[in-house]
Amino acid sequence: MTESDQTRFKITYCANSNYRERADNLATELADKGQCDLVAGKDEEFEVEDKGVRIFSKNDCGRLPEKGEILAIVTNRESGMRLQEAQDKAAKDHGHSVGVLDWIYSLFRAPSEH
Repeated sequence: MTESDQTRFKITYCANSNYRERADNLATELADKGQCDLVAGKDEEFEVEDKGVRIFSKNDCGRLPEKGEILAIVTNRESGMRLQEAQDKAAKDHGHSVGVLDWIYSLFRAPSEH
């Protein structure tokens, strides 16, 4: 099996929570980037892996991903961003705060010039 034949994405979803439709829609969004495996998981679970690296977890974020958010993470990583950077930018671009750590880090950054 060549690398191009391997599945790139793994989407683990909770079948009991009706997340299958969201997983199907996400697989369609990611189709141009690579093949997706859909895996029924535990209660309330929704996780996305890219080449074996977890790039989104409902349990970590406390929410499901917005339409286009996972594709943005993938695109950001392909442009050279570190994973955390790619996740933070995608979350912000889709209307979500990135949490208390971003706020703490902002306290130590130099103020921007206006």
